[in-house]
Amino acid sequence: MKFSVSTLAFFAAAAHSAAVLPRADNATSTSSACKSVHTGYLTVFPGEQPSKHIPVGINGQNQVTYGVEADQKFLVEFQTCPSLPDQAPNLDMYNGRIIKSGTTDCLTVSNPTAPSGGPFFLELAACQSDTNPPASQQWEYGNDFGAVVFWKGASEKDEVGWTDDSQSNPVVEQGTSRIELGCAESCSSFNITPEDQL
Repeated sequence: MKFSVSTLAFFAAAAHSAAVLPRADNATSTSSACKSVHTGYLTVFPGEQPSKHIPVGINGQNQVTYGVEADQKFLVEFQTCPSLPDQAPNLDMYNGRIIKSGTTDCLTVSNPTAPSGGPFFLELAACQSDTNPPASQQWEYGNDFGAVVFWKGASEKDEVGWTDDSQSNPVVEQGTSRIELGCAESCSSFNITPEDQL
């Protein structure tokens, strides 16, 4: 079989255009960026017979508190990060990060190396990565119990929620009212709740 010069030039051009794929690489890196899938307020569902979601607050030191009227509730976005494992969008289950809406601040465990039982504490701090957050900023949305939110823990494989007392209310640090996380005894999940469901 003989090929003409123009036929060979066509194949060479096709091979060259197929080999140069920077746009596809850029598309991949863009698609691996964390993106928002749920927006609402970070809430707890306290009490032995809970009746409504209660937002947590943020104090002047960007620490997450509970039960302090002066500390304002804050809007958050759960962002799925495709580079993290175990994404199941068809089941509304994700691994990712939580940002304060309209900012580049992430919900962060301020002491992720505390003993495994905690207590751990939360703050808003600058997000460390747009694709692969550190353990202190990795969260899980959704599991077999529905639209629940847990910190992934220092090992990135746990489900750590807020510590609850014997009446199923959040445990807070004395003097600061920072909400405590840890599942050594008993813990409960956070939720991301729209304004109309508060």
